[in-house]
Amino acid sequence: MSESTAPSPQSQPPATTTTRAAQPATTTAPADEPWHALGPWSRRIVRALAEVVQPVGADAPSLPLDEYAHFVDSFVPRLPRLLALMFPVGLLLLELGAFVLGPSLVPFSAMSLERRRRYVDGWVHARWRLRRDLIKAIKGLCLLAYYSDPRVGARLGYTVDEHVAHVSTERLRRHARDL
Repeated sequence: MSESTAPSPQSQPPATTTTRAAQPATTTAPADEPWHALGPWSRRIVRALAEVVQPVGADAPSLPLDEYAHFVDSFVPRLPRLLALMFPVGLLLLELGAFVLGPSLVPFSAMSLERRRRYVDGWVHARWRLRRDLIKAIKGLCLLAYYSDPRVGARLGYTVDEHVAHVSTERLRRHARDL
């Protein structure tokens, strides 16, 4: 039999059928610059809102506003896809709504702290359910960032490890006969 002139499969280069996800990114961020789900404008709005909703008191711990922005920035990619896409739009509505709903000549993040508090209060008590729900969601994320901080937990006397041990012991006591 004659030998085929076609190269054997072992000598052929592998086919390039990689998917888009498997291909390396064409542009990469520098190693010292973290990746952000939110842009700088969105993070500025989150910092401005965090300053409004952060609990204030003589003994209440105060967190740096950048920690709120970092927490929300890391949380947004975990949201369902549609919410993650629309979250910056909601922040933009909060920011630029000041021109129409305020009425104000400056955006939300440029207002004084007292004026921002009044503006947010207007959103909390708005007739439009969309405005109320939007501000509740953004405030909720900011407060989740606040109460997730170990310094706040320590100030409240809440330690996760002790709480988990206590709950586990209590569940075993209550449900031991069912096991």
